[in-house]
Amino acid sequence: MPKSVKSRTAHASRGYQIIEVTDLTGGLDLRRSPSLLSPDRARTLRNFALTNPGELVVRPGYLRFSTNNLGNSKIQGGQRIYLNSTSGTRLAWNGAVYSLTDGGVLDSTAVYSTINSTAQAFFPYDRELAAVMDGINRPRKSTDLSTWTLMGIDAGSSAPTLSSRSSGSLSASEFEVAATFKDRGTGHESNGSPVSTITLGATGAIEVSVSNSTDGQTETIVMYARNKTAGETVLRKVSSAAQNGGAGANSTYRISSSDWSANAEIPTNHNVPAAYRFAVPWKNRWWAAHPTVGNRIAFTELFLNQAWPTLFFIDIPFERGDDITALVPQGDTLLVFGQTKVFLIIGQTSLDFEVRPSAGAQAGCLGPRAATAIENGVIHASAEGVFIFDGATDKYLGFDIETGWRDLIANTASAGLSDVAVVYHFPHKELRISVPRLYPTATAGEWILDLNRTREQEAPAWTSTDRTVGGYILHDGDEPTLGVRGRLLTWHSSTQGTVWSESTGTTANSSNMTAEYEGPVFGMGILRARLIDVRGEYEPHAGAFSVEPLVDGVSQGVQTMTIGSGLALYGTAVYGTDAYAGSGRRMFYTIQPLGAEGRNLQLKATYVGQEAFKVFAYQMGFVPESAPRSFSE
Repeated sequence: MPKSVKSRTAHASRGYQIIEVTDLTGGLDLRRSPSLLSPDRARTLRNFALTNPGELVVRPGYLRFSTNNLGNSKIQGGQRIYLNSTSGTRLAWNGAVYSLTDGGVLDSTAVYSTINSTAQAFFPYDRELAAVMDGINRPRKSTDLSTWTLMGIDAGSSAPTLSSRSSGSLSASEFEVAATFKDRGTGHESNGSPVSTITLGATGAIEVSVSNSTDGQTETIVMYARNKTAGETVLRKVSSAAQNGGAGANSTYRISSSDWSANAEIPTNHNVPAAYRFAVPWKNRWWAAHPTVGNRIAFTELFLNQAWPTLFFIDIPFERGDDITALVPQGDTLLVFGQTKVFLIIGQTSLDFEVRPSAGAQAGCLGPRAATAIENGVIHASAEGVFIFDGATDKYLGFDIETGWRDLIANTASAGLSDVAVVYHFPHKELRISVPRLYPTATAGEWILDLNRTREQEAPAWTSTDRTVGGYILHDGDEPTLGVRGRLLTWHSSTQGTVWSESTGTTANSSNMTAEYEGPVFGMGILRARLIDVRGEYEPHAGAFSVEPLVDGVSQGVQTMTIGSGLALYGTAVYGTDAYAGSGRRMFYTIQPLGAEGRNLQLKATYVGQEAFKVFAYQMGFVPESAPRSFSE
């Protein structure tokens, strides 16, 4: 007779089990529930770097770079400028322009002092000159970064005074005469003054008296004339000479010969610039956002970076009433960003341009500093998120920080959003985005995208910092001084006229760095478990390191680990006469309280110190219950 069949109760093993996290450098993921995160992802990564997979290390620190503080208001703008004869850093603060040396000396005396005291300031430049623009005042320019004068030269407001002289070879005819003002240093010339007419009754000459320019950059007065009786239709250059005397005086010249038929015509399109907001050089011209017509982009005459003809502009046909928020040149294309859309100005040459909407672009840009060229595209931060535009389509990079970005847009005024700044710090292969509100702290900080880690895992790898950044100054040109190329400077977003050097050293300006980690939640399903212990690998350093286990969201207390550099290390410590062999890794271990029981386990960790502390891995040991409970809790 066969044996009777008996059922066996299913049960979970009561044995000690371990959850192991071997890589903490996968980056942030704020969009998914903490219980769905991959083990290498995190809910909080603040002031940690993702540089080396498998090593969560405190990111490089920062130091005060400038020798002094200009005052208790923020810097309006700054730029590393590279001209063909010099390079340097210039800042705008409290309505004035200041110089910052490579040694960090921030001059307390302004090199120029007539810009708006509160508006954002920008320093566009080409090989010949740099300008400062604030959208309120007419731009100023400099060719040596020390002397700043008006951009463009105003034409004379009054016609020359003419009188006849008997000694000369001019024929008895009717003549028209006008004058322009010229800066010999740049070669730029104003438009012509109003014309004066004189009729010579006999062969002779014309004496011309011109009111001197009040613009200090004017050194030369250029005479133009035409013989109306002979049928000449264009005023042509006669001669030029230095301006005699200062403003308010008159300079006198004599025209005695009419041999000007092959000479240059008088300028008619050397109009001075309006109070443009910001500009970029592209296709041998400068392109600028108009100060009052929000969708209008103005541009200069070809090869004349100070001549802004009145009719040289393009009105971008934004569909939603956008204003121009940013300009980024990329090869044969100039990207024109609005708040919600991107238009492309395509130029095969410097003479013909075509405006096209970008069908593949999904968003615009928050402000002039919120877009930057990167290795294979243009990054632009918009209300919809952070995108990279490759010339045809947008790719969204902000999935994993979308919760934080929505919080920023929903709780920040438009003026604050326009201050968002983006920079690609190429030595560290990091994209840094300064924001006035960093989730979940609601204070200023940075979102940082590590491109090396992103390439390796084929998904964006984000982390964050607690830096209060108003803007970036990247040294990305030809630097004659060793070690300067790649330097990244920042300024405070609200209250300090100081400049800081980023990714420098291991301290927060000689104070402690605070780095925070909050890992994924490990669910036990329907079984409850008791958390027994927590252990992990680290590299010994000075400073304080603590872990905070959470069970069902309830903290089990902040538990301080001993990580000091004074501990004995394999390879350095001596026992008797022999040295221990091995590496510099050590393990921390902590037993959890008896009440650490629940269905979800999580770990937070914090380092406070002034060294590049590393955490390699951690494990959480637990014992699950043998069967699920049969009653509601």
